[in-house]
Amino acid sequence: MGLNDILSTARDALAAQQYGLGVAGQNVANVSTPGYARREALLSSEPLGPNGGTVKVDGTRQVVDQFTERRLFAASAQSSGADQRSTDLATVESLFNDGQGTGISSSLQAMFDSFSALAANPTDTTARSTALAKADAFAQKVSDTADGLASFQTEELDKAKGVASEVNSKAASIAELSARITTAQSQGADTADLIDQRTQLITGLTDLVDVHTFTDGQGQLVIQSAGTTLVEGGTSRQLSVGVAADGTMQVLATRPGGPSSEVTQNLTGGKLAGIRDARDVDAKAVMDQLDQLAFDVGNAVNTQHAAGYGTDGVSGRNLFSVTATASGAARSLSLDPNMVGHPELLAASGTATGGAGDSTNANALAQLGDAHIAGGNTRTAIEAYSDIVGDVGLRKQAADGDVKTRDAMKAQVSQMRESASGVNLDEEMISLTKFQRAYEASSKVLTTADQMLGDLINTLRP
Repeated sequence: MGLNDILSTARDALAAQQYGLGVAGQNVANVSTPGYARREALLSSEPLGPNGGTVKVDGTRQVVDQFTERRLFAASAQSSGADQRSTDLATVESLFNDGQGTGISSSLQAMFDSFSALAANPTDTTARSTALAKADAFAQKVSDTADGLASFQTEELDKAKGVASEVNSKAASIAELSARITTAQSQGADTADLIDQRTQLITGLTDLVDVHTFTDGQGQLVIQSAGTTLVEGGTSRQLSVGVAADGTMQVLATRPGGPSSEVTQNLTGGKLAGIRDARDVDAKAVMDQLDQLAFDVGNAVNTQHAAGYGTDGVSGRNLFSVTATASGAARSLSLDPNMVGHPELLAASGTATGGAGDSTNANALAQLGDAHIAGGNTRTAIEAYSDIVGDVGLRKQAADGDVKTRDAMKAQVSQMRESASGVNLDEEMISLTKFQRAYEASSKVLTTADQMLGDLINTLRP
């Protein structure tokens, strides 16, 4: 190997070690950057001459375990979905808070108690007015609670539309970055920073929907969500949220210029799935139970009330206005229009000739409070309402437990990802020292070769 070869080798070595120092420095600088994947400088030997070789820089490599990365995406989506459902269920739970004595349970008990007071003094105008007012208060409380649930479902739908808009924005940005990465790679440029940006966007996407990633046969990134391809290379699909014929939330995926496909039932994670579960599973189940309670109580009271007589000796009147079926019964429950403002029409008497002092039917109305008039004639009205409150509590408790489980799984996978791809300052300090020492040695070789070349020139100079 001649002196020129040694000088060339030293030059390449200096450049290579300087590159390695730069990569290690970049790792140290990004030790706290979210989603940053540690880089490694890729160096390889290259033949220089028959008696020696040099070193060349092949670029950088991101240290990423694709399997762990995919597991983290899935765990993040599951955690986000569980957290969204738990948060939203807190709103449903608040609608059934009877702690201040102003809930449905209190108004239901107050209605039956007012029937007992009417039975004790059927001729008292105040007792009649109170009984009518308590029945109206019960109906209003049920209707208000049902309205609260309906408003919750409307708000959830609006929230889902906002999430879908975020998904579309991120998917479009990911597709745009994928196209840039493909172009840069075809030109031999370093794409590590672009890939990091894309990974950050994907991580953000997992907060919204379930995400499954893989690379197709042409090296293009493919992102699937809710059973459909959301991103494929530089192309993305759009999600839209609407309402199905049965009132449930409907999520459609549309490819530009192509048909739409429903993906609602395939959502398995992210905020969109959490919203769907809270709205169409939890809130719907609670609304169905409340409808059934309103239907059962309203019809039971109506049946008994119609059997009695008002002070005018007329029977057959309903106390409540109730729907023909249980569906929608809670929101529409109210006093029968014919009873509004007419406490004298309350059917306290058991017969037309019983007189104003007859309280036979008022007693029967009061006894409905202890009768199995709900839950298919297996539960009292109070017990049926307690079942609803208990179900809401259990749903919230289960959601909270799911949050803890999903968060723990996410933390575990995050730690695995950090171990594989994160920056370890101790390791980087070793790398910096290694490249520094190599740089110093290469510089020494260069200096020595330069001195030798100078001595040789001086020796050969006449």
